[in-house]
This record gives sequence, C-alpha cells and structure tokens, in this order.
Amino acid sequence: MSVAPRRGWWVLILGFPLLALLLAVGGVLIGAQGGFEALRVPKGAESQPLATDAATVARGKYLATLGNCVTCHSTRSSEPLAGGRAFPAEFGVLYSSNITPDMETGIGRWTTAQFRHAMKHGVGPNGLLYPAFPFQNFQHLETADVDAIFAWLKQQPAVASTPPSNTLSAPASWRGALLAWRMLFHRPQPLREVPGQGEAWNRGRYLVEGLGHCDMCHGERAAYGSLSRETHLSGSRIPGQGWYAPALNSQALARWDIDSLATYLRTGTASHGGAYGPMAEVIYSSLQHLSSGDAEAIATYITSLPPPRIVPSQRDALRLGPVVRARSLAGGPVTALYQRHCADCHGDDGRGRDGIYPPLAGNPGVMAADPVNLIRVTLFGAAAPVTAGNPAPHTMPPFIDQLGEDDLVALLNHVRGSWGNDASAITHSQLRAVRSLPLD
Repeated sequence: MSVAPRRGWWVLILGFPLLALLLAVGGVLIGAQGGFEALRVPKGAESQPLATDAATVARGKYLATLGNCVTCHSTRSSEPLAGGRAFPAEFGVLYSSNITPDMETGIGRWTTAQFRHAMKHGVGPNGLLYPAFPFQNFQHLETADVDAIFAWLKQQPAVASTPPSNTLSAPASWRGALLAWRMLFHRPQPLREVPGQGEAWNRGRYLVEGLGHCDMCHGERAAYGSLSRETHLSGSRIPGQGWYAPALNSQALARWDIDSLATYLRTGTASHGGAYGPMAEVIYSSLQHLSSGDAEAIATYITSLPPPRIVPSQRDALRLGPVVRARSLAGGPVTALYQRHCADCHGDDGRGRDGIYPPLAGNPGVMAADPVNLIRVTLFGAAAPVTAGNPAPHTMPPFIDQLGEDDLVALLNHVRGSWGNDASAITHSQLRAVRSLPLD
C-alpha cells in the first residue's frame, strides 16, 4: 500500500526552481548595480589622506557651488548646509540632510571613502539614499573633484541640527523598497570622453550630466519617480513646485547662440528672455559663479543635443483641450489693456528692452505648450536673480489683484497670439488651476 507524499515535499519540489530563479534574477540585478560592493558602505578608520591645501579647498567650493549643495541642504531660516529643505515628491516629502562637519548630526565622522561612496553610489553610513539626492549624476564625477568637495565641506562650520523626518507613504517609506527601486531603475554607466567632440563639448557634458544634475528638473519623470532615458532633458514639470523646466536641446534652444546662452547662465538675463522661479534661484546661488569657459562649455553641449525621438508625455501639463489659437484684434479692448499694463516695459511691439525687460514676441516661454510659467508670472509676479552681470534687475509685478479673470485670460491670449506668436489659447479653468499651485 503506497503512502501519498506529504504536502510539504511538493512545496519543496515546486518551490526550489522558483527560488533558484528568483536568486538568479536578483543576482543579475544586483550585479547591474555594480555588485554587492556598490551597496556596501566602506567601514573602518580613515585610511585615505584628504588634501586640504588652499587650492583644493577653493576648487571644492567652486564645484560645490555649481552642484548647488548649499541651496539643497539649507532652508531660509537654517544655517548653510544644515539640511531640512523640503522636496515634495509623488509619494510625500523628503528633507535634505545635514552635511556640515558636525560629529553627531552631520558628516563629521564620515571618512573620505564613505563620502565618495555616497556621492557615486547613493549609499551612506546610514544606508541607501533616496534618489532625490542625485547620485545617478554624481557617479560621473572624477574622484579628485569629489575629494575637493569633501575637503571644502570639512572646512565649514559644524552645525548641530537634525532635519525633520521624511513624510512618505508606503511603500516609499520603507527603506527596503529603495533596493527594489535601484534594481529596477538604476543602471550605473561611465561618462567617458567622446573623441572628436572637442574639449568644450566634453566639459559641458560633464557639468550638465554630472555635477549640474540638470535632468533632475529638465528631465521627464517615468514610473515611480525615475527619470526617463527616452526623453532625456526634454522638459518637464518640476515635481512639487508647479513650474515647468523647458527642454534643453538644439530644437528648443534654436533661437540661442552659445554666447547669449552663456551670458544668460551667468546673469539671468539675455535678449531672448529672463530667468524666473526655480531657474532664478539656481542662477543666483550657483550658475552666476560659473567661469566664462564653463558657461560656454555648458552652452556648447546643450545646444548640440538632438531633440528626443519620443515625444514627451507632458502628463503634468495644463490641458489645453482643442487647439484654439490665441488671436488678438488690434485696436480692441484687449490691446488697450496691454497698453495700460504691459507696454511700458515690454513695448508696443512686444520686443522688450534687451537685457532689462524680456521680450514677449518670439519668447519660447510665452508660447510654451505648457503655459504654467507664463500664467504664474502674470498672476503672482516674479523676480529675476541679482547677479554680478545684472546687479539691479527689474521685477514683474503681480496682476492677480489688479485684473479680473476675464481680463487676465484675454491679456494672456493677446500675448500668445500677437507679433507672430502662434500658441494655443489659455482657458479660464487653466488660470484657476494655477492659482492653487504652491508659491514657494
């Protein structure tokens, strides 16, 4: 008489191949991260001397400035680099860490090897870092540049400050989920010099794709907050901010030459427009300090990039609905409205004043498919950055309390449909949607 095998044996027989398959897939995915070493924090006492001479520290300050370290790791009320700045994300809010050399709450106990590892692999002494920290960009930095930044940070005042805890919904709140995210979306890739492109182009690429982490704002987001490779630098809504970062490629920047774009990066103003919103902050705190050579290198690189083959989804854009072109009737009430509120600065012909008031005619920001920036600036006003090249910028006054909704819509569409502009009409519902966006 035969005895039926116990159910547990069948589980083992059927489960072993599945377990073997999962282990094999996991091994491949971990290998794609650079293996277990990439996920393991270097331990032990400091064994690598860190150069702290004046030249290295000065270079570290320059590099940290271009990487915008102070802005991201500070709040308006905190000490520089003490952390606490909020970064809204799809699954909640992340807060930047304290990167002062405080021994308890900052990076004072970190070794050179640990700082390198955090920068290049996104794994610090406290574990995996959220990809809001742009380690996918910083992986491209040369080790000497990483060490120079660390040397400068070590020279800054230590501040005992613990940032607020992240407020994230599950599964983003589970640190273990970060490993799954990395295995799905992070693929470390070297940024090798491209022969034949020239020194300026390669330097610009290093700054844009590495230290500058430009795709964190100008790149479209894919699943679970990852950056889409197919629409790299193709323009996107900045997560949690309600501003649109335009595309950076030869098509989007067709009106710019290298000199004018380099000037814009260092001053926040140029003949084609001015910087407002998050870009004004980046220029004020970071890009105005670019050397002329680095500014030209960035301009050289981004004006050479081809537009993406895949059209960006613009899933967060203000929906325009049926394409109705904004047109303006000369001499009508809307023209008088423009003359009364706008012409003194932007001119009857919409050309503005070079380097002072941005033009409206032919301005890519005015004609953007996602009109959120134009509506925001019109409603709430905006300030251009104060820079060495533009020490007394003029500001855009807010019109939210000066004009009614009908007049605002009419004025916006007058601007989008005059002087050769040919953009889709803005609706009342779009204007109302922008009123609810965060102002910070």
